Amino acid sequence: MKLSNLKKLFIFLGIINILYYVICISIFGANINFVGFFFCLGCIFIIAALIKDKINIKNNNKIFVIIKVLVSVILISFIFVETNIIYNSRTSLKTKPDYILVLGAGIRGKTMLLVQLQRTETALEYIKKYPEAKIIVSGGRGPGEDISEAEAMKEYLVKKGVNSDSIIKEEKSKNTIENMKYSHNILKNIDKRKNISVAVVTSNFHVFRAKFLAKRAGINAEGIAAPVNYILVPNYYVREYFGVIKSFFLDK
Repeated sequence: MKLSNLKKLFIFLGIINILYYVICISIFGANINFVGFFFCLGCIFIIAALIKDKINIKNNNKIFVIIKVLVSVILISFIFVETNIIYNSRTSLKTKPDYILVLGAGIRGKTMLLVQLQRTETALEYIKKYPEAKIIVSGGRGPGEDISEAEAMKEYLVKKGVNSDSIIKEEKSKNTIENMKYSHNILKNIDKRKNISVAVVTSNFHVFRAKFLAKRAGINAEGIAAPVNYILVPNYYVREYFGVIKSFFLDK
């Protein structure tokens, strides 16, 4: 590839990333987590294209080698992780669940944000399909939240006709590993069976991480994938790469 063509490619990638950021902000407002990453990445591509001719990295072989190694490691890990995220981003129940575990994703005041609403709506479909399953709604109360995420999900499900007595609230968790740990503690206290089947309801991009963290916490879990808005798919799937890396090393 000629240098001029590489420069054009960088500018094109920069414009695409910035345009995606603008589209997301225009449609969904400034409350979409992580989307600023695409604006920053776009700026980096454009700046790299503009200063490329002024910096000849190849004159410094050590720096060039280090950059090549870092980029290669990032690309390989990204492809590996994203392959697992995409492969697991679907519902694949093999057994009838004893429990349906619904993961929270944020509320504003008492109103569920879109991602949490989509998870709860998907959970409702499977609650109707498996009426004998107990339900655990998992999610604590964070900044800007008047009630816990678990309470918001319970109120929604009860309004849709789900029996309140079949819903168990887990209201301490702040992240996915805590969702799993605290839910596991609840399960140990209410069900002494060894082979409990749990179906975890979460967003499609989050199923892979939820399943391996559930296993780490001691839960035998299958995934139920809730859809996300198609415009936000790049944002969520790229963000989840960093979430998986963080959880793999730090969430114990």
